[in-house]
Amino acid sequence: MILDAGDIFRRRANAANMKSWQPAVMTALLAATTLTAPLRTAAQSPTAAPHVVMAQLPDLKEIDRFSALPAAIREGRFTVDGTSAQGWQMAEPGGKFSATDVPVPGAPGRRLIFAACDAEMCLIHYERGGIAHFYEILALSLGPKGWTPVWNVRGSKPIASLSALRTMLQHGSLGEGWSSQSVKGDF
Repeated sequence: MILDAGDIFRRRANAANMKSWQPAVMTALLAATTLTAPLRTAAQSPTAAPHVVMAQLPDLKEIDRFSALPAAIREGRFTVDGTSAQGWQMAEPGGKFSATDVPVPGAPGRRLIFAACDAEMCLIHYERGGIAHFYEILALSLGPKGWTPVWNVRGSKPIASLSALRTMLQHGSLGEGWSSQSVKGDF
């Protein structure tokens, strides 16, 4: 005869009073819920890309120059949390930029690492200088009102390539050192 956990506890209850088997039941229930609890999924990760980004990610074509981005993005004709990006500037990959809180005359405070676009979405990975040097990924989607941000994360290390970013996102996370980023007032 095969006994399940309920049978075992009922038999113990018949053999002893309630107080003696309650700790065993609680321990068994706690162990069962801990072992069967779902693991954190990619969708729950604070840096996981939203569905709209993941759906278009395979079709995005890599762009290696800021000057090759759509004109509206280069010119900052978009807003982030109500803040206009008008006038934002970005150095080309490897170009001179203000990496610290001491501005380099004539150099922007951002430098492109890589970007990827199609007709409806642009994903831009760049580094930011200033008091705190960090890296960002900004995804913009083209809609009836122009380009709007759909995802923004900040991290402490750059991602080497679009291919590496795709792999990381397909596995559900950008890894340690990356967090969701509010970009209000960032431009």
